[in-house]
Amino acid sequence: MSFNVLMYHEFRERGAFDSTKPSTISVEQNYQDALPPVLFSYVEDFKEQMNYLKSEGYHTLTLQEIKNFYENETELPEKSVLITIDDAFQSVHKYAYPILKSLQFHAVSFVVLGWLSQEMKKFDPTISMVMSKKELEEMKDVVELANHTTNLHIRHSNGTAAMQMVSFEGLKKDLTACGEYVGFPDVFAYPFGIYDSKDIERLIKADVKYAFSTTPGTNTIETPLLELRRDMVTLGCTIEEFKAIVERGEKK
Repeated sequence: MSFNVLMYHEFRERGAFDSTKPSTISVEQNYQDALPPVLFSYVEDFKEQMNYLKSEGYHTLTLQEIKNFYENETELPEKSVLITIDDAFQSVHKYAYPILKSLQFHAVSFVVLGWLSQEMKKFDPTISMVMSKKELEEMKDVVELANHTTNLHIRHSNGTAAMQMVSFEGLKKDLTACGEYVGFPDVFAYPFGIYDSKDIERLIKADVKYAFSTTPGTNTIETPLLELRRDMVTLGCTIEEFKAIVERGEKK
């Protein structure tokens, strides 16, 4: 018994996106960065991918089903896949949410609480703007919310992430704040996929039970719970490439 996890970030219509350069992010927190084009998906491709899952009878998992699998050895439905979308960009609300809802699919949003705005802002395809709390909460009939830190989703020039540099007390306080907002405070995704063995130890001490990496591959009952694997669906991913990702889990 195994399952695959799909990882998305941003969505754009073909022709409305410059795929030759990174996209500047716009967040409430005082932090500047840019999203690499590889982390985008074309809306048309995403719709085709989701329609493929529907037509082939895939089950989109909830986080509770993942927990039941690992904690109670509850069998997963056949052809199961978990859809995750990091950072809560506006395009998720504009493009991905209606597609998921129309297909009655579940998904997970890993939320950086300090990035969310209090007021809704006009969608601008030239930047990567994080949505407002109101927009995010409008999606909760389809999208579950999990922990991606409050203010520690920061990348340093030396290749480390802010969550690695803060004291344990600071980390615990940050995770608790985000945890009070999201529905699954003990389910986490590593910012930028950056972590080491010390980070795992600190997450355990901070009562995080599950953590998703950016390492590709299939998850089984033996997969370490703080190193769950995810397959990134990259910009321009063909339907054949997508099939190869999700079908790999069926062969385990």
